[in-house]
Amino acid sequence: MSESPNHKVYFVPGLHRGLRVLEILGAAGEPMSLSDIGRAMELSRSSTFRLIYTLKQMGFLKEAEQKNTYTLGARVLNLGFSYLHQQPITAISRPFLSDLRDVTGISAHLSVLEGHDVLYLGSHQARTGYVSNMVTGTRRQAYASAIGWCLLGALSDDELRSLCDEIEMVPFTEKTPLSFEALRQRVQSVREDGFVFSQGFREAGGSSVAVPVRDHTAQVVACVNISGPDSGFDFDRVQSFYVPETKAAALRISRELGYAGAE
Repeated sequence: MSESPNHKVYFVPGLHRGLRVLEILGAAGEPMSLSDIGRAMELSRSSTFRLIYTLKQMGFLKEAEQKNTYTLGARVLNLGFSYLHQQPITAISRPFLSDLRDVTGISAHLSVLEGHDVLYLGSHQARTGYVSNMVTGTRRQAYASAIGWCLLGALSDDELRSLCDEIEMVPFTEKTPLSFEALRQRVQSVREDGFVFSQGFREAGGSSVAVPVRDHTAQVVACVNISGPDSGFDFDRVQSFYVPETKAAALRISRELGYAGAE
């Protein structure tokens, strides 16, 4: 969001500090003490205490098992799921993802690009034991995943280069692109093929098929994928079964969004 000329008048510092506490705790991935939070915020102990007290009273923070440490409360989760369920595409895609899961026997997901990350908006877990570890609300670095390469197809080369300049591209496997040019090639391949089949691209032992979803302007706005452990796939049927079924589900969702293209 661009900064208003009246930024200093409109901006509420106390609200900003409270939200930053939630962001810091969320990024930490583990409980933090009042002192830890204060150092991260560069605030005095008394100011930090008032923020924590307020957020705790509202249910956004709770005390962790270790004494005098705090973690995110259930109310944060409620807000997150409210956000996810308010996205119209989640309601549109739900029956198609469920059908895709039932037909393939593999977990089916819907994801969007949010900033530098892939965000999972919907997840329909396989009814067999071959479930995916990707659930609603999961985030993954877009540059390092097949789903991300689908979603990044919405960006121009200049936008893609800017993204690469803003992040640290670290390897997860030997398939991880570590430069703008390597990532551009991955994205271009998805644009040309209309899908990407991943086997161990993100982590060993996991496979997926990902297909972009388009809106009425033919812009890539989401991604449908099926994913799970290798043991859940029949690799002899990737091109003849899994790819066509995933493409069909993505196209049905795209049609609901007004897309009129051939595929």
